[in-house]
Amino acid sequence: MPSPDLTQLLAIADHHLAQDRFDPFHLYPAAPDTTPRWQTYWRTRLIQLAADPQVQFLATDDVILALRDSSWDRSHFGFGMATLHVLLAAEVPTVKRQLAALLLQARGALHDQQVRFVSTRVNGDHTQAIHALEDAGFRYMDNVIWPVASTAHLPHDPDPRVRLMREEDVPRVVELAQRWAYPRGHLYCNTEFDKPTVDAMYGKWLRTAWHGQAPLTVIEDDGQVQGFFQFSVEAEGAAPLGHRYGHMRLLVLNGEVRGRGLGHALFEGAMVQMKRMGARHIDSGYSTKNHVSARLHGRNGFLSAHEEVTLHVWLG
Repeated sequence: MPSPDLTQLLAIADHHLAQDRFDPFHLYPAAPDTTPRWQTYWRTRLIQLAADPQVQFLATDDVILALRDSSWDRSHFGFGMATLHVLLAAEVPTVKRQLAALLLQARGALHDQQVRFVSTRVNGDHTQAIHALEDAGFRYMDNVIWPVASTAHLPHDPDPRVRLMREEDVPRVVELAQRWAYPRGHLYCNTEFDKPTVDAMYGKWLRTAWHGQAPLTVIEDDGQVQGFFQFSVEAEGAAPLGHRYGHMRLLVLNGEVRGRGLGHALFEGAMVQMKRMGARHIDSGYSTKNHVSARLHGRNGFLSAHEEVTLHVWLG
């Protein structure tokens, strides 16, 4: 079956999107508009995906899936890895049957591309999509909470130990990333993955982010960097929800210095940096197993916007 083109995909969206309850940004704070901004942002993200040569689409009248075969992951892990995005699965009586047909088609397409592993994240309320994925062989790995906080309450200056990362910090930050990343992330939970290779992934990720000029904040204690926080801030004039957002990506703290308040100082300090860069709101994501992170988010005014379930499948 030929891949649907962008015009066809947008036509499906026009029919169903206004009734969709499962978009990640559905409950994010947004400026008022004639069309809810999350719907406009959904279309923008679809257009961006369509411009990515690593993405292919599968669709029916009521369902849109996107498959992304990641060359970055293939290079690092040594085998084909893909991400499945359930962009739209309308609440119609036949949705599970449509999902089943598309997932079978997706499996064949990815097998032809020599993809061995597929991951996906689906809104935790969309049980029909989750059950269809389970029926297709996907297995549960974790739940992720996506919360949002305003920056209005933050101080103007961060803790003096917190600063933006510099080039000379890269070796130390890579060392921390490879040793102290959260050990129950979804790839660590999947015992088919080699742990040292996942460890090394975090170091490669940080180098990629740094060379891509992503902002990173570090915290120093006794003259040594003991943790970092990678984040991003939407460019001025490019705020799809009408408010500029900061996006928290990855926090890592040296486990040997826990209990001294450094984690809280780094967390709040990164938020202050995002506020100073123009963010009016900040979103984040943390595993429901990560109770330390849950406490940090609660102390800093984050409120849950939605939850996602992470699932994996090996294609053999």
